[in-house]
Amino acid sequence: MFGSDDRRIETRTVALDTADSHRWDAMLFRPRDGAPETRRTAVMVVHGSVGNYLTGMPRRLAFGIAEAGWSTLAINTRMANYGPFFGGGLLDRVPLDLDAGMRALRARGYTRIVLLGFSMGSTMVTSYQAIREPEDVIGVATLAHPLSLPLSLRRRWETFGSRPSYGEMTHLAWRALGRNDSPDNDRIVIVRQARGPTALPEDCEIWTYRTWWHSRGPEALNAESRRWVGILRVPLAIVQAGADPLIPVSEGHELARLARAGGCSDVHLEYIEGADHVFTGREDEAVAALASWVGEIAGAQPSAESTSVN
Repeated sequence: MFGSDDRRIETRTVALDTADSHRWDAMLFRPRDGAPETRRTAVMVVHGSVGNYLTGMPRRLAFGIAEAGWSTLAINTRMANYGPFFGGGLLDRVPLDLDAGMRALRARGYTRIVLLGFSMGSTMVTSYQAIREPEDVIGVATLAHPLSLPLSLRRRWETFGSRPSYGEMTHLAWRALGRNDSPDNDRIVIVRQARGPTALPEDCEIWTYRTWWHSRGPEALNAESRRWVGILRVPLAIVQAGADPLIPVSEGHELARLARAGGCSDVHLEYIEGADHVFTGREDEAVAALASWVGEIAGAQPSAESTSVN
């Protein structure tokens, strides 16, 4: 509840300026009575599809982890709000947004940072850490983590018989964009029966050719956690929903296997039994699991030589 769940938390808005001249907003949640040993550690929370820091799990995560004693920066990116609808939501540019979030935390004196993503945000923080490898990141935590965004979307579209189909959308996008991936070649596309079996608005999705191609198309490398998770060299937590209609249970196990096979020193895999993709009625359990893990790695100050696997 707004106004009653934040009495122990100081909140303030933060502007994030990116290297490609965009400005996004974020919110910093800081415990009013944080212990001295926690004051240099922060968690950066990244939203899921079309989400932001004001609703749903990203907001619950920010409050819950701050109440557990850790400062939390919940950020928007170009994938939030209407970015995928109007051409600006390009997943391969998201590292610039996370760079801006990291700069904001460093400027406020945080020297140890945990990256935490929900759903699509899990994909974003995984690829970011694999690509950038910031020295001040001490761990990556993910919630409702898909093995592959293109695979998940293709599976869902095939289940409901989307119009256009995944193959048709691939052909349309490639024909529209060609070899000149320009905003001038872009257009808005409505995909019917994308999220359910009817033609009603709630079962439709809206994309542009460019945003779809860069985040769900067959060549969207930044959308493939299975390609990046084996590169991680910091502790990794994967908290999955046990009854997720969008992400099979097997995908969490496969992500953990790939991380371990790639040499990740510390992998924690946990399922919240009975939870759907957004953890309806199980939100507190999901938040508690991640807050506990953050406390373990932040309090223990894990070293690069650690070889434990949970």
